[in-house]
Amino acid sequence: MLWGKLLLNLNNPINALSGIDLHAQLSQRGYRRIYAAVLREALSVLDRAGLKPAQVAAVPPHRAARALGLPDWLFNRFVLPRQNISPGAIASMARDLAAGRPTEIETINGDIVRLATAHGHSAPINAKLVALVREAETSGRRYSATALATALDL
Repeated sequence: MLWGKLLLNLNNPINALSGIDLHAQLSQRGYRRIYAAVLREALSVLDRAGLKPAQVAAVPPHRAARALGLPDWLFNRFVLPRQNISPGAIASMARDLAAGRPTEIETINGDIVRLATAHGHSAPINAKLVALVREAETSGRRYSATALATALDL
């Protein structure tokens, strides 16, 4: 169950680094494609570790990763409204960054990186997100979808 919940939270650093609310962030395919890449990498790590995450959302994680890549007009019309995101809502990590508090990046993406390492693999996208959030904790830097994708080598 915890791994299933962690998969949902993999969007937290993306939202925090975007500097915009969740609805606006998820309405942009560029940010969704980043989330999909992070999610696919995490699913691969979990698979290699022999872990099967519980389905904690309406859609299984593998299908969610595919849906995130849909064109904006399709995603925003059919998928986003079903997410029931409150206006102005931001991830807890975004609140922490805005308040100058340390984030939970190590217990979200850091867990994926450590699990990959423990099984002789790597999770480069998740590792780069950890580094970017750590840097943002001191610099306050935020990223457009294009800049974030570039920083993550996507």
